[in-house]
Amino acid sequence: MIEDLSQEEHGMSGTVHSKLFDKNLEVWIEEDVNIEYANLCAKSLSSMDDNLIDDICKAAITYSEDFCEMVGQEPSKIEKVRDILQYIEFGSMLVDEPEDSAVPVVHLAGGCEWEPEHGIEVIIRNGELIYLGAYNGEWAWGEPEHYEEDYNYAFVIKQRIDIEKESLD
Repeated sequence: MIEDLSQEEHGMSGTVHSKLFDKNLEVWIEEDVNIEYANLCAKSLSSMDDNLIDDICKAAITYSEDFCEMVGQEPSKIEKVRDILQYIEFGSMLVDEPEDSAVPVVHLAGGCEWEPEHGIEVIIRNGELIYLGAYNGEWAWGEPEHYEEDYNYAFVIKQRIDIEKESLD
């Protein structure tokens, strides 16, 4: 799954193909992570379901709109939720040392058109989007409350979904 592995001073590096983004991503594997766990994370990247992809896109749209409003620029025109992907360029996947080696984490970093300085960071743990926002070098194993405080658009989207569910009940 992860190809072109090479040993580095503080871990390993390689590449993984992302079907969603139709490109190879660089992979950085921390020093104490075994390749089996890294491949589990890579497999999780390639098996994201449509709901998760839509959640990523919705959170990215909210991030784009919020950031553009803060700096006084016009956000990109989005007709379909997945159109936002054309404004994001993920370049790498990080594999942090796991707290639970049975739980895959997809930790992505890249650039985005609306925020060229800080880009975008995404953390998906066990198939659930837990962080999407500016790249802050977040730790993939934090408690959910930790991420709520860092302009986390995954949290914003979850709040909206919860409100919508409550209004339907």
